[in-house]
Amino acid sequence: MNWVLFRNFCCKNTLKMLKISSENCLKNKHVILLIIVCFGAFLRFWNLGYWSFWIDEVLTVLDSKDISLSNSPINPIPYLVTKLSVVFCDKLSFLFDGSEEWKYRFLFCIAGIISIPIIFYLAQSLYNKEVGILAAIFTSLSNWHIFWSQNTRSYILTFLFGALTAWFFYRSLEKDSLLLTISAFLSCLCLILSHLLAAVIISALAAYSISLLLENKSRRRIINLLIFFIPFTLPVFSLLVPQIRNHIFSGWGYNEWGRSPFYIMLTVVQGVSIPIAVTAFISGFVGRKDKPTRFLLCFAGIPLILLILVSQFQNVAGYYLFWSTPAYFILSALVCTHLWRIIGDDKHILIKSLLPLVLIVGLLSQDYLYFRYENGGRPKWREAFNYLEFQMEAEDKVVLSETRMGEFYLPDMEQVYIGELIDDSEDFEEKIASRTNRWWFVVDVASFNVFDADQKVRNWIRQRCRIVSTFPTFSRAKDRTIHIFLYE
Repeated sequence: MNWVLFRNFCCKNTLKMLKISSENCLKNKHVILLIIVCFGAFLRFWNLGYWSFWIDEVLTVLDSKDISLSNSPINPIPYLVTKLSVVFCDKLSFLFDGSEEWKYRFLFCIAGIISIPIIFYLAQSLYNKEVGILAAIFTSLSNWHIFWSQNTRSYILTFLFGALTAWFFYRSLEKDSLLLTISAFLSCLCLILSHLLAAVIISALAAYSISLLLENKSRRRIINLLIFFIPFTLPVFSLLVPQIRNHIFSGWGYNEWGRSPFYIMLTVVQGVSIPIAVTAFISGFVGRKDKPTRFLLCFAGIPLILLILVSQFQNVAGYYLFWSTPAYFILSALVCTHLWRIIGDDKHILIKSLLPLVLIVGLLSQDYLYFRYENGGRPKWREAFNYLEFQMEAEDKVVLSETRMGEFYLPDMEQVYIGELIDDSEDFEEKIASRTNRWWFVVDVASFNVFDADQKVRNWIRQRCRIVSTFPTFSRAKDRTIHIFLYE
């Protein structure tokens, strides 16, 4: 009798302790995630309005002002978010009293912050909470993720919608859920409407789906897959529309920026960081090739291969694949936890922590360079135009390679496109020789290195003008300095 009472007492208290332990574990998991998200938010709001716009941001901002139902680009979402961001901040100006750059970037920054916990839940759905926590840490500290979170561009939106698509799509196949299938479809649609070339995600999802169907041809699963994929086959007929066909096959200059397959791969590797990229690559050779790992390898690998092929006739940049980087962070986290299982013994906690620490230190070192030395990875356009505004007289002219930068920062100044000098230097020289005012030349090194690789234009400017100011910036092994010359 006493033994029965003792057994019941032990069982009751053990169950109670397990319940409390699981609740504490769940609570601790969310506390850790909250700390990660808060630190990520701090990094993304840091200097948000301090960095100058660069040319792609200005193009988005100016084009967003003209967007309407009758004048909508093929990828309208980033322009709508840009417009909504500044309207939102203006309406709540008593709370958000920042610079123009801060207002336009605000919602993009929020999208970046929201994507951190989404990566956690995606990784947890694929594996477990340990992988989720590590993946969230890597995302939070990622220099590439911070950069695009501080940009009025589509890429952080593609990251957000790409992660949501992966999360909903994988779970929809695991649960054969129609609701999750529809959620995956809507997320994928938003991804493509954020950046057209992100449509290559369809190939990755299709490849994974085929691999599953070879294992289990569930009728319900087939129906859900048809519901997801059939609507994406219909846009093929959109190629009959000249605007869309020309946009896709124009080549955007037929790769005038010289982005080779090797350059595209290195852009992704440098973006996620070399340690993260190497660790993610190792995941293909360690551990079991289970469904989650197969899904992530499809998610990261197939779009990379396709864009490398497309780069032979299209101007494809490595950052077009930014939406696929959740796979790299999660696979790196997976390798860390796999190493923990191999080591096993808690006495070797230092050894178990070594790989995650190497990855984290690598990410933090990039963040330090980004904030301390790289000026947020962009040229000092605003500083250059502030200098011109202070120095220029009413009759002066300014020669620019990026005239829309001048349209945004100094809309009242008289601009001359540098292309006039490139197309006909003799006519341009006659025009400038007969001038009665001063001419200012803004030389942004990054752009000039593309169309003036032999430096003929810059030599022409140096021979006839004197340099009056320089705004140096170096980031990601690239010179982004802006020089200002004066012709008197």
